[in-house]
This record gives sequence, C-alpha cells and structure tokens, in this order.
Amino acid sequence: MKTQFFQITGILMLILFGINSLQAQVNPYLQTPTPTSIYISWHSTDTSFTKVRYGLSEISLTQEKTGSYQNISGKIWHTVKLTNLTPDTRYYYRCISGADSSSVYPFRSEPLPGTPGRHIRFVAFGDSRYSDTIRSHLNEVCQAVIQTLGTKYGSAWSDSVNLVMHTGDIVWSGKNILRFQNEYFTPIANLSCSLPFMVSIGNHEHESSYYFDYMKYEDFTDSLVAATAYNERFYSFDIADCRFVILNSNGHIIGAPIQAAWLDRVLNESDTAGGIDFVFPFAHHPRHTEVWTSGNTDSVGVVFFPRFLGCNKIVQYTFGHAHDFELGTITDADPQSASLHDFRTVLAGGGGAALTRYFIGSHDYPEIQETVDDYNYTLMDVDVDNKSYVAEVYTLGKPEHRIDNQLLETWHFRNLQPAPEKPLVRSAIIDGKIILSATPMVGKDSCMSSQFQITLTKGNYSAPVFNNTRNSKDIYENTGIPDFIPINQNEGIDLTTIEVSDSILSQDTNYWFRARYRDYNLKWSQWSDEVIFLNNGINDQKFSHENFTLSQNFPNPFTNSTVIGYKLTTCSFVTIKVYDPMGAEIATLVKEEKLPGSYTVHFPAINSAYSAGIYYVQMKCDDSTQTRKIVITK
Repeated sequence: MKTQFFQITGILMLILFGINSLQAQVNPYLQTPTPTSIYISWHSTDTSFTKVRYGLSEISLTQEKTGSYQNISGKIWHTVKLTNLTPDTRYYYRCISGADSSSVYPFRSEPLPGTPGRHIRFVAFGDSRYSDTIRSHLNEVCQAVIQTLGTKYGSAWSDSVNLVMHTGDIVWSGKNILRFQNEYFTPIANLSCSLPFMVSIGNHEHESSYYFDYMKYEDFTDSLVAATAYNERFYSFDIADCRFVILNSNGHIIGAPIQAAWLDRVLNESDTAGGIDFVFPFAHHPRHTEVWTSGNTDSVGVVFFPRFLGCNKIVQYTFGHAHDFELGTITDADPQSASLHDFRTVLAGGGGAALTRYFIGSHDYPEIQETVDDYNYTLMDVDVDNKSYVAEVYTLGKPEHRIDNQLLETWHFRNLQPAPEKPLVRSAIIDGKIILSATPMVGKDSCMSSQFQITLTKGNYSAPVFNNTRNSKDIYENTGIPDFIPINQNEGIDLTTIEVSDSILSQDTNYWFRARYRDYNLKWSQWSDEVIFLNNGINDQKFSHENFTLSQNFPNPFTNSTVIGYKLTTCSFVTIKVYDPMGAEIATLVKEEKLPGSYTVHFPAINSAYSAGIYYVQMKCDDSTQTRKIVITK
C-alpha cells in the first residue's frame, strides 16, 4: 500500500508539475495613466480570455476587469483599461490570460490637480535600444533606477514616483516585430509593472504600425488630431500641476502644420490654465548635441523653440538621439519680462544603447553647459505646493570606466524665487582694453551667467556692437584614461569683469554699456543702468615708452604688501595710481616730477579694506600710459 501511495503521489506531482510547466509568467506594461484610469498590457500566447484582478490589498483582489487582445504580426498583446479608480490610491493587481498570469504588483493612481502636499516625480531616459553588434545596457539602467528609488523612497517606491518618460529609440528597428519584446518590454519589466511608461517616438521606431499597436495613446490625443493620420503621433497629458507635451520630431512630421497648430493650442491653453504650473515638452531629437553633431536637428530650433520661448510655463525640454548626457539653457526671447524665464535642455540619451563618444567632429556649443558621455538617467522631483522642482542625473559610467550609480549633476527651478538684484557697472581703459565691470551678483541663488553689451546709440541695444554671455560652467571633454574626469573649460572664470579690445571699437568715440546676471534658477536680473565711456585709443602698444618702464610688482600675488618698480630715461611728471576691479581709483602712489633713474614704491594691503582679487596699477608719464595687473590674496 505504501508503495502504491507513493506511486500515485508521484503521478499526481508529475501531473501538477506538467500543468504548472504549461503556465507562463507574464510581464505587465503600465501606460497612459490618469487619476481614475490606467492601461495594463502584456504579452501572452493564451487567448482564452484577457482580464485583470485588482484591489486595495495584496491578498484581496476583489475587483475584475476584462479587456481584449491584438495579434500584432504574430505577437499577442493583451490590454485591459482599468477605470473608475480612486485618485492618488495604491492598488494591487494581477494580469491573467487563460493559463498565463503575472505576479501581484502594486501601482498608484495619479493625484488630482490641487492635491495638497504632493510631489510629482518621474524618471527620464532614452535610446535604450540594442544594435545588431553591441548589446544594450538597459537592464543595468533599470536596476540602477530601482536601486535609487528604493534608497530614496523605500520598498514602496511606486507610491512616490509617478511614471517613466522614455525619449525614444526603444528598439533597433520598429519594422521588426520580434525586437519589441526582446529589446524593450522584457528588460524594463521590473519597472513597467509598477510605473507607467510613456514614450516620445524615436527615429528607430520608423513610425511603424507595430509601435502604435503597442502604445495606447488615443485617450491623450487631441480630438482634432485623432480623426487624422496623425492620431497618437503627438499627445499631451497632465499629472497634478505638470503638463507633459509629447512631440514628434521625426522627418516629415516635425514640420507638419497640424502638429504646429496643435502645439500652439496646447501651449496657449497651458499659459491660461490655472492648475498648470510647469510644462515639460519631450521629443526624440536635439537642436544641438555637442558630442554627435551629425545628430543636430535644425527643425527643432525652427519649429519648437520659438513656441517654447513664448510659453510662460515651459521649464525643460528633454530629448535623446545622441547617447550621452548634455545639459543646456535656451535664453528667454524677452529678457526683461517679469513672467518669462529661460528653459533648460536635457539630453537624456544614455539609456542603454552604445554610447556616443567625443570625436573630431564634436563641438562646444555656447548654450550647452555640460556634456558627459556616460550611461545615465534623470530623476525629476516636482514640489507642487512650492511650485518648484529638483533634478538629479545619475551616471553608470562607460564600458571602460564603470561607475556604481553615482549622482552626476543636479539643478533646480523655483518659480516663486525672485530674480537677482540689478547690478551696478563701471568701465576703465587699461592696457589698450576696455575693462567692463559689474558689482557681484546679489540674490538667493548662486551666479550662473553674466552678459555684457556695448552700443553706439544710447538706450538702443537691438544691434549691440559687443554682446557677450559667459557661464561659470562649461563642462566639455574629459581627462581620458583612466578616470575620464569631466573638464570645466570655464574653471576660475570671473563673471563680474570682461576685457574688450579697443580694436573692435572706433577710437575717440562715446559708447554705452550695460550688464546683467543670471542665477542657477534661470532668472535674469534687470539690466544695469547703462554707463557711458570714451574709447580714447589709449594702448601702450601705440607708444614706444622709450622714456619710462613700469615693472611687474613683486611679489605677485601678495597678501600684505608689494613693491612696484619703474624707470625713467628723461625728466617726467609721473602719476602712479591703483584701481579696483571696477575701475575705481583706490590709491595714488606717485604724483610728482621725477628725474631720470630707477625707483620703487610700496603698495600696502595689510589691515586694509581691500578684498582679495585682481587690481590694476597704472603709470602715466606725460601723454603715455602703462598698466600692470596685480593680485591680492587673503
């Protein structure tokens, strides 16, 4: 009897094992979220039925919703749309299609506009596709995202993060149906089961029907667009006070009048909508990319950027196409407006595809402040009540220099924070150069940029003869093997002062100039009051100075005092003065008739009010002038 019992038990176990072996684990893909609905999709070959069981408890999935499936060129794609959800609520669910099912996963419905105390958080990355020769690092990127979310928000991180925005190129070729599951849906499964994914289509998707069968964007498509061939090609949706505007930058679509007209409607409505504070546009292509200039897309600058600059609420344009991280700033079209401000550009293309690396064709663009050719992703955190956001970029390094998911860069925007104060300016003519100076920036943030302009016509800067903007940071290129440390090309730059060669200005001519500052909150100060100066052509290269020589001081730099030497070959009336960085006179060291000979004079800085910085010593004999730069340290 015992032997028979074990035989029967063994047979039953084999039967049960056989049944279980026929069951497949499915990977859910969440998309198109709203406060009361969400789409849940998955692959399964079992077409017996399509349903989702869900509820407020992991062990009590008391509700059920049926859906349908599509046969997408041999791939069976099941979809259920959950509706009548309670906003801002955690749900648990399981996908079931015949014998196939998923594990039980959580997700959180989106909050309603005006929900107090809410943060809207999203992850952004793109260009995660594989190639035919190089594998993607999408798995590592997704695991790093999960690690960061778990560290920041705990094991229930899906309660604190709203969605993932993908900037396109999810597959190597959208014309090949087999690539979607292998290259995109499977590697992201540990994220897409709890966070909805939304995509701005890339060029590698080829506008294929497969892509639009997989994506369920019809609910977010404008009604005037939905009836056309452009249905789901571009769309928008809101989460709390954030509007996400998903554009199509591919080929003939970027210039299509219907997309431009739709974008105008969306942005105009955004500016007047009381519940919208931030607008985040997304597309696949950049206007400029420093690393891969072949990826530059002029149409982005022509079609999108003028519209972005006219919208009060746009704060950041995120895109991909090149496979690296680049952070830039587009300057406001109306710099004196109290409501408009600059917006950032973020290239988030380090999502897994083979990196785009610096090469001979790379170019350092003035509007891009940082470029790092690493795998990366961005985490955005919007504080709804305070109308602000903080962004963090994390790096995984390069194949030859891996980095363990470290914070690479952070930036912010605080809508309610005032702009910096209006600076004061002065000018001086030293060593044949016009020295334009402004008082240091005063504000609640640190200084990011300064801008100086010179004009021939008082009050008219529409066509300045000199216009220069500099940033405190210009990270371009790196130190190479072994550490690949990014290089700040503007390290140590003094944004308060700029030298202008008098060769670009007419001599014996009056000019006016002004200056302003931009803080890291992307707000500009008002322009300074303009100041007049006379370019009198004083340039020591135009005089032989055979009758005198002004030596460089020693020591230089100095803390307490320094010695300044000079030599005369003829009897001359000598004046030696010291000027501060603003061109203001602070000391007269010599002012008398001198016989031929060599002389020295001391300039003390000890126990003085002189702050550390660059100063100028100017010696004048008769009608000739020489100037030396001196440096005080503390």
